[in-house]
Amino acid sequence: MIALDIDSDQLQRIADEFGASEKDLRLAFSRALSRTSRTLRTMARKYLREGLELRAASVLKARLRLARYRAKGSGMGAARLWVGANDLPATAFKGKPRQTSRGVRVGGRTFDGAFVGTGRDSGQQMVFKRKGHKRLPIYRETVSVQEEMNDILDRQVFQESQNLIMTNFRAELRARTIYRVGR
Repeated sequence: MIALDIDSDQLQRIADEFGASEKDLRLAFSRALSRTSRTLRTMARKYLREGLELRAASVLKARLRLARYRAKGSGMGAARLWVGANDLPATAFKGKPRQTSRGVRVGGRTFDGAFVGTGRDSGQQMVFKRKGHKRLPIYRETVSVQEEMNDILDRQVFQESQNLIMTNFRAELRARTIYRVGR
């Protein structure tokens, strides 16, 4: 999670530039916050899919949750983007699972001692590994992605968040004051 330090004086300067009231300022900030948080979620999904070399962005859908908090008292409201960074199944990455002499290879990742099997419920190919030397128990092979996800989010997504919210705030305030949108 990243915290944005938004200067209230800067918001007030922009509001004074357009001659906006306190109500217009609050409504424009709320809308700008919503737009910014949705944009950040979309950017996160795109960059994580590319950076982790995932097959589809649908794997990330449940892992990116957006929470909005309404303004209370003199506060302006807040938003939070939650990113689930738990392990991903080996078959979520690009590439077909291929059995090798040492184990399984999926794209550029190798899993020593693993084997390719068919899932009981889904009927899809999955990468499994035995827990011991016996036939059972087996478990699904996963890949730890937390470090890689944090690097991608810090480097590509959250770096632009400050400029994005100020751009959205300016556009919303301009639309409310000059074009009378939302009145």
